[in-house]
Amino acid sequence: MALYTVRFNIQKDLPDDIVFCLSEAFVDIALSSSIARIDRGCALEWLMNDKPDINEITSRLSLQAAAYDIKDIDITAQNIEIIETPDINWLEKTYQEFKPFSIGSFFIHGSKYEGEVTEGQIALKVDAATAFGSGEHETTNGCLQAMLDLKGKGACPWNILDMGTGSGILAIAAWKLWKSPVLAIDNDAESVRVCSRHANMNGVALSKTAMTCECGDGFNAPAVDKYKPYELIVANILAGAVIEMAPDLVSVLDDNGYAVLSGMLIKQSDLVISAYEGAGLTFKKRYDIGEWSTVVMQK
Repeated sequence: MALYTVRFNIQKDLPDDIVFCLSEAFVDIALSSSIARIDRGCALEWLMNDKPDINEITSRLSLQAAAYDIKDIDITAQNIEIIETPDINWLEKTYQEFKPFSIGSFFIHGSKYEGEVTEGQIALKVDAATAFGSGEHETTNGCLQAMLDLKGKGACPWNILDMGTGSGILAIAAWKLWKSPVLAIDNDAESVRVCSRHANMNGVALSKTAMTCECGDGFNAPAVDKYKPYELIVANILAGAVIEMAPDLVSVLDDNGYAVLSGMLIKQSDLVISAYEGAGLTFKKRYDIGEWSTVVMQK
């Protein structure tokens, strides 16, 4: 069975944050996505199982652009190509091309990596081809740095919540730092499956005393109420969702507990900080990486 590559050619140079937001237009149906910088512009590509309809492509891209107030982008059929693509083992190819890298003392690598892990580093094994977060994005980077700094300052949360866990990389990182129970919640069942698989790959038990992966509607998930309060809550989602959940997050955060919030652009960070200060938290630190920001708040 043939696969199909959808290529959107943009004839202008755009900031990284805008290109990333556009690339998320097909996150629910694409097998993978990629971004390439070309002369005076960029090209976004998505690999798909089925041949998509050109009208659906332009409609999705237009809605994505409108949602993030991205203007002056020519989203028309003449700038979009649909290319029949040989059905090679794309997952295996992605596994092989995922190069290991470090964030502080974390060493992040794929399941096919056969090299050594330097003594003193904390290994995080994830597969980039599963999407949902492999640690390469600036927001994940910021969250990992924030947790490392909290650990370095003596924070020792006895109960942790990762809201919108995706691949589970942040939940697994939290467990490896503190060996405290971690509840990983996502509203996408496939994400929860991937999270559970990554936990197993990293030797993290799926149990109440180690890591629990649950599918649920954010803070309405029964498990959130069951295991509250939390001394550390990590939420790497999007700015709008992070702001909207502020009252619910604060209500299950333990006294003196920390919230590590990300998924926002630098220009959105002040709005997030204001929302959580209004809910009773105190701003502690901000990590700006590229166009993206991670914020640490405390109750």
